[in-house]
This record gives sequence, C-alpha cells and structure tokens, in this order.
Amino acid sequence: MKAEHCIARLCLVLVVAAGLPLSALAAAGRVQFAAGDVQMRRGAALAALASGASLDNGDTVLTGATGRAQLRFTDGGLVSLYPDSEFTVTRYVDSGDPAQDSFAVSFLRGSMRAITGLIGKRNPANYKLTTPTAVVGIRGSAYRAFFNPQGQLEVGGEQDEIEVCTHAGCVGLKVGESVLVLSSDRLAVYTNTQALLPLPTPGWPFAAGEQVRSDGSNAAVFLAPVPVVPTTPTPPGNGGTTPGGTTPGGTTPGGTTPGGTTPGGTTPGGTVPGGGTRPGGNGAGGVARPPIIRTPPVLLPPPILFRPPIPIIP
Repeated sequence: MKAEHCIARLCLVLVVAAGLPLSALAAAGRVQFAAGDVQMRRGAALAALASGASLDNGDTVLTGATGRAQLRFTDGGLVSLYPDSEFTVTRYVDSGDPAQDSFAVSFLRGSMRAITGLIGKRNPANYKLTTPTAVVGIRGSAYRAFFNPQGQLEVGGEQDEIEVCTHAGCVGLKVGESVLVLSSDRLAVYTNTQALLPLPTPGWPFAAGEQVRSDGSNAAVFLAPVPVVPTTPTPPGNGGTTPGGTTPGGTTPGGTTPGGTTPGGTTPGGTVPGGGTRPGGNGAGGVARPPIIRTPPVLLPPPILFRPPIPIIP
C-alpha cells in the first residue's frame, strides 16, 4: 500500500512538471557581480549575496549603502543595481516561445540600469518593470531608472525606445529623453535634462572588478578615488600691507593716540631719542619696503676680431 502511494505521488509530480516549460524549472539567472553590502531575500531567509549565486522567481536583491550588483538572466538581459536599491524577480519564463515568455520584475527603491535580452526582443509586451508609481515597458533594449531624493521616479532612454505608463496613460521615450513620474495618477512629465544615475560617494571601498558590459567584455566597477591634497595658503608678499595697518580709527599703531601723540612725538620708525633714525622709517604699521635685490653685472668677453689674410702676389 505504501509503495502504491509513493508511485501515485511520483506520477503527480511528473504530470505537473510535464505541463511546465523547462525554463520554469531552471534558475532565472545568476549574480554576475556583487560588491559591498548586497543581500538576497528568498522566502523568509535573508543572506549575503556573492558572485555566481543563482537567481530564481520570487528572489529579492537588496543593496546597502555600499552595495552594488549586476544580474544576468538566461535570455542575456542585464540589470545593474546601484546602492540602496531593492529589486524583485516577480515572474520570469524564458521558454523561447513569445506566447509563454515573461520578464516581470519590480523595482521599489534605489537606482538601476537595464539592457533587455531575447524575451523583450521576441515580444516587447512580455517585458515589464513595475514601480510604486509607474510601469516601464520597452520597444528597444536599454534604459535607466532611479528614485530621486523626493521619492519620485525618473526614467531615461539609452537605446531605441521605451514607454513609461501610469494610470493616466503612457509616454514614449527616445534615446536621450527622460521623464519624471510625479504620481501614479498623472502622466509622466518630460524633463529638460537627461536622467543621470546618482554618482557613488568618494571613498567607497570599490576597485576595478568583474562587472561585464553588454558585449561580454569586463569593465571596472569603481576606481579608487583620487586623494585630495590640501593646499597651503600663500603668505602675502613683501609688497603687501603688514599686520597692524590702518586701525579702525584710521591711524597706525604708534601714530596719533586718541589723546594726542605717542611718547617722543613721532611714530615708531621715525626719530628716536638721541637723534638717530629707526630702521624701517615707515613704522610698524606702514607698508613694508620690498627688499632690494642687487644683480651682479654681467661681464661679456672681449669680441674676437677676424682679420682676413693678406694675399701674397708672386
């Protein structure tokens, strides 16, 4: 009886598996690159994510303040996630049949850049990026999206065309165009400036890594920031005004005091008791004299006189 029960369960599993495309049983993709604080939430489990890990339906990739990741799907599509991002694979099916294919993902926060694969090329309607305020569809192959500090979604086209749809309708974007999504009930608004992904903060511990471009070649992730060398202010030259120039009252220290003159009747640097003069006659509060630089004379050697030879007449 127990053997018959096991056989029945096995037959049920085979029947269910036979009705599913092979791609539905395989991984959706893998983590091609991960650096910094990157985690994956699979069901109730949350664990650190490393390069080479598989990516399945329902998985959520989370990047922290120093995290960055690149995901490669089985159809050749690429998704690059920047710091403080949350990306979920909602439904992914790569069957080779446009009637069954699906690339449905959600993007809740952060910044990302995507290059579509064969699923989007076979049928653009099968590709959807869902956000809290809009749905991004494609007619082409590359775009970028991020949430600005105000929490508003900005989307820009990089190759061919894409469309950004809200409850109010859809807006098409060509290469170089960008839109701002203010709310889910309003049409996306074209912006005058191209949407730029936020730049990483200098000092993050990223170096040249194994990130891969769309053509399969390796690319650097971050280069070490160039150290900033502090500069020392140049002191004022000899021709500038020395400290203690004109006081708020308009006279130099040692000049005319509020009640009269300084002892001796002259400012420092003038006549001193005994009839001499003080070096630096302009006083401590005057303008310093530039130093006298004596250049030694240049002695030229005596000229060489050329006398033509006297011809000898035979």
